[in-house]
Amino acid sequence: MRQRCDFTENWELEREILAQPAFSGGTLKFVRRLSANHSQLSEYTFQSANETKFLVVKQQTFGPKSEDVTLLEFANLNRVRSLLGPALAGSVPVPLLILPEKATLVTTRVPGVSLSLILKRCGNRFVGPFRSSALAEIAQRVGAWLRVFQKTTQKPPLPFSRDSYLAALKMWLSEAQTKGLESQLAGEILRRLSDYTAPLNGRLISASGKHGDFIPQNILVEDTSTAVVDFEGFAEHEPIYDDVGMFLGYLFILRARAFYSGRSLDAVRNGFLRGFLAGDEIDEGFLNIYTLKSVVRIIADGPPLTGNWNPVGAAHFLPRLLKDLTSGRAS
Repeated sequence: MRQRCDFTENWELEREILAQPAFSGGTLKFVRRLSANHSQLSEYTFQSANETKFLVVKQQTFGPKSEDVTLLEFANLNRVRSLLGPALAGSVPVPLLILPEKATLVTTRVPGVSLSLILKRCGNRFVGPFRSSALAEIAQRVGAWLRVFQKTTQKPPLPFSRDSYLAALKMWLSEAQTKGLESQLAGEILRRLSDYTAPLNGRLISASGKHGDFIPQNILVEDTSTAVVDFEGFAEHEPIYDDVGMFLGYLFILRARAFYSGRSLDAVRNGFLRGFLAGDEIDEGFLNIYTLKSVVRIIADGPPLTGNWNPVGAAHFLPRLLKDLTSGRAS
């Protein structure tokens, strides 16, 4: 007799899914549990008389907003798919079923291996120097995906609001302090960015749809294809630098950890920008401020800093990053 494991084989939930008209008469077979930060992801095979489907069942961590978040992601996925052209049609999941009261969303599984896992395997300091070219090619495809996504969902430019930017930065800095970021450093970041963003206020900034959490965990790579999942944070009209900054900010954080090869991460960054820009130029001022905000957000959304950043430490990494990104005044 099989033993039941929490969030691994949830027989009650499986029965409820199979009771829905779209899945009636079929069977579900648990395949594996997938890695996720704020939810439980399980992969299943669904077998009916006519077809076999590969599914992902996503259960939000239960809380006062879990039902709302599930409803939002279901709506976002439907909206994203209505906006995307043929070039990206197969690169995002198809929403199949929502059970709001159980904070559960069922989607198709898109193919690929998480880019975060690829970076762990191929971007570490032991093998990374020998895999830099391959990682750069993968990152270039990721950048090209984001470029097409933004072209497809392009919106009129937005005036940059310094007040809104600083308010968001202040919120993430406050959250980051609960994870161990020193208050003195948080204050210095806010002061430096307040000064740096002054000449940017009111300038028009290119805008498009935004994924909202464009980090390697949500990017799947297979052969020459790229897919993206987790559209909880999707928005239709936001600065293009939000998603770019999230990806680059994640790479900056990896650089602060001794496990990863700096040379490989540089190759990933350069490859990503090469694919995203495709020969176009980018505004370094906007790129810098959105990257730095993303670094703070990722820290705020992650585990406590204690023991997680050795031997570099956030106390050394963030001031150096702050200096690098704000060494020249924006213009």
